[in-house]
Amino acid sequence: MDLERVKREVSSLVSPHDPGLAVGVYVDGAAVLTVAQGAACVEFDVPVDERTRFDIASMSKQFTAACVLLLERDGKLTLDDDVRVHVPELSLETPVTLRQCLQHTGGLPEWYMLQALTGVPLAEMTEQRLLEVLAGIRRTTFAPGTNFSYSNTGYVLAAVVVGRVAGSSLAEFARQRLFEPLGMADSVFRDDASVPLERLAYGYANAKGEPRRADTEESAVGDGGLVTSVADLAPWFGFLADGRVLGADLRERLLERGVLADGTVEPYALGIYHGENWFGHAGGMHGYQSNLLYLPDPGVGITVLTNQTAVDPVKLSHRLARLLLGREEPPKPGPGTPAPPERLHWHDPMGDGTLTLEPTAEGIAIKDIGVFTAGADGRWHGTGDAEGAWLEIDGDRLLLRVGPISRPPVAFDTAEPPSDAPMPDGVFHSRELGVDATVSGGEVSIGRELKLHPVPAPGGAWEAGLFTFRMHEGDLLVSGGGLRRMRFEGTRG
Repeated sequence: MDLERVKREVSSLVSPHDPGLAVGVYVDGAAVLTVAQGAACVEFDVPVDERTRFDIASMSKQFTAACVLLLERDGKLTLDDDVRVHVPELSLETPVTLRQCLQHTGGLPEWYMLQALTGVPLAEMTEQRLLEVLAGIRRTTFAPGTNFSYSNTGYVLAAVVVGRVAGSSLAEFARQRLFEPLGMADSVFRDDASVPLERLAYGYANAKGEPRRADTEESAVGDGGLVTSVADLAPWFGFLADGRVLGADLRERLLERGVLADGTVEPYALGIYHGENWFGHAGGMHGYQSNLLYLPDPGVGITVLTNQTAVDPVKLSHRLARLLLGREEPPKPGPGTPAPPERLHWHDPMGDGTLTLEPTAEGIAIKDIGVFTAGADGRWHGTGDAEGAWLEIDGDRLLLRVGPISRPPVAFDTAEPPSDAPMPDGVFHSRELGVDATVSGGEVSIGRELKLHPVPAPGGAWEAGLFTFRMHEGDLLVSGGGLRRMRFEGTRG
């Protein structure tokens, strides 16, 4: 393994005074290389080292899932339990199992979008307060078990279940049953964001220029919230290799991929994605980004932890794996000459989002995503900020893949062009969230503080930011980011 090449690559990415990153390379449960670069605290010029703690965001999910599996092994619950058995205050009209919570197949609406609608500040978001928001949700976005939609909500509910079944918080249970046996003394679920932690890197948003503080504020955990270091993760890679300490049975269950009702095998297991010859999970929240990557053959693990947003940990970890093992970069498709797209307006029936293609001299532009150029493989490939994304058009169907390489593409159908009609004024109420939406003069106000200016979108909808709006029988339907057609009832009479 070319460890020196990896070290040089990491050291070249960040200057000593920039927000930092730390990289670990692991073999047989031991760190064979740790590289730290940049600052854990820019203000005081505190450098990152191998024991600097980072918030790893959604990379935390595998640890939450492991806690649920330990309780299953104890005989205190099963993955097929209806989550309402353990959280009876939920108003869900259809059963959602713990397995579906952990494999993103339950159709649970994304809580970050619900938070935006209600206006409850993230800084005030405790597990109890979030549970009060979730308790009113009645409808899932699809029949549970029939589809996949990444949702942090299921993991927050899993954390609640662990706390109630174990009789302690997820943080305490994980400390006793995961981290102490593995010797991971620096790893902790941070379920009170106001408590100072030694060696915790401050978060920074710096993707668009000078760094700005962007620390984690919420205290609800399970979907994220674990803080750890590259040094502390070494024993976890030993567990991922062969199940040591915690048990091979637990490892096998953790890596068990989801299966939909129609028999489709999903790439997602329990807090872990399966890729081609690798498995792992990324994380990203405010000023932190991370990725865990394990290659069973040759038994090598890589972790990239950052307290910034300018470095992509997923791309970096895969690039480092190739450098480490002396593998060639995957060839990029050469330029192609497919015909320009005949249809420009598209609709995602699953998430209710829309997009419009704009032909340019370079290829195809998509607002808020980037420019795509034609490839010899028949796909259009993202450039610049959209590098790694691709879209493929086949008649009345468009596939678009953005984000981490583990995420499946989103399928779009053709849609009618946007109309010029403004959204009709009115006052609408969500029984599930207990908040109003007011449309007046082209502005939409929802909850405590959300104010948006939607514009016409394909398929009879309007869009603003992450949200899609449409009218249906006098009601307002709101979608976006794991939220699908939440109904706000219009004022009648």
